[in-house]
Amino acid sequence: MKENPQRVDLDGVKGMFGESATGKRERDEDYIACGDFGSLRVGVLCDGMGGGQNGELASEATARAFITGVRGLKSELADRWFDEKFRFDALAEVIGHCHEVVNSMAGGSDLSGTTLTAVVSTYDEGSISLVDLVHIGDSRCYRICEGVPDLLTNDHSVTGDMVRAEYIKIHEIEETAGKNTLTMNIGDERSSAAEITTLDPKEGVCFLLCCDGVWGPLHGASGLWLPDSEPCSQGTARMMVEKSIERGSTDNCSVLTIDLSA
Repeated sequence: MKENPQRVDLDGVKGMFGESATGKRERDEDYIACGDFGSLRVGVLCDGMGGGQNGELASEATARAFITGVRGLKSELADRWFDEKFRFDALAEVIGHCHEVVNSMAGGSDLSGTTLTAVVSTYDEGSISLVDLVHIGDSRCYRICEGVPDLLTNDHSVTGDMVRAEYIKIHEIEETAGKNTLTMNIGDERSSAAEITTLDPKEGVCFLLCCDGVWGPLHGASGLWLPDSEPCSQGTARMMVEKSIERGSTDNCSVLTIDLSA
């Protein structure tokens, strides 16, 4: 396994563990970044596209722009942060800036792009009070409760549309034409809005983010494969990347696990 630690920036954030491997590709176009800003913590995974350096730069630039944008919101919206509309509008503006970053970098829309899946958690006096999920593209977020993964995101792709229309089952995506064709991503010509949802921390605070190079070979008819280890750990991230390559993944492979109780 060709590990690529340069594509993982955990920034020492408690409870966040990431792993990325180039796999069978020439370059690693995935990027993982985290940030801890006191009352706000952020974990984000991006899977770049456009080939070669385009995807590599798009994913890193987007992940870093998102982290920086959320950090700026902490003081800007301190008094209104718990108003969902204001918070969602603010996160949407951050996504809009991510589109601008990619389009400017690439010299125009649709020349490169990236997925983005992020968990933004808010703490009040040390306790989790809010968990927001921000998502665009076909990377995924699963919530892990008692060792069972629950998929929280929609794939913004041709095959994702087919699953929602019940033409295919979700575990059949890997064998279906169009699995790599996105309908929404950061850097697309429409500057598509991300899906933003608030999650109930009472339903679990362990999350797993992964790119399609991981969930493709690991999400079977019985759900997502997980190793027999603590779900939110470096070991789980590493073993999932290794298992996806072992099962024949031809893409970059990246996993970020997040334990919000840490």
